[in-house]
Amino acid sequence: MYVCICHALNDKQVTKALENGARTPASVFRHYERQVQCGKCVPMMREMAQSHCANQCPSCPGQESLPEPANAEHFPYGIAAE
Repeated sequence: MYVCICHALNDKQVTKALENGARTPASVFRHYERQVQCGKCVPMMREMAQSHCANQCPSCPGQESLPEPANAEHFPYGIAAE
């Protein structure tokens, strides 16, 4: 399933980035040397990251939840990718 249409990133690629240490949508994009375009994929990536870390994978240092971006209320599609 495609998660990011703008960059053709699928769920397997996002999972691979998470397994390699990405913890936020922005870090997933950095993993693939990309930048957020439209931002519609950010909520799904954030949910995937939280789920990944909740499963207590060996590469996750702590199990605290990922913070919401400071400007989430202004960007309904989660353009703030951190």
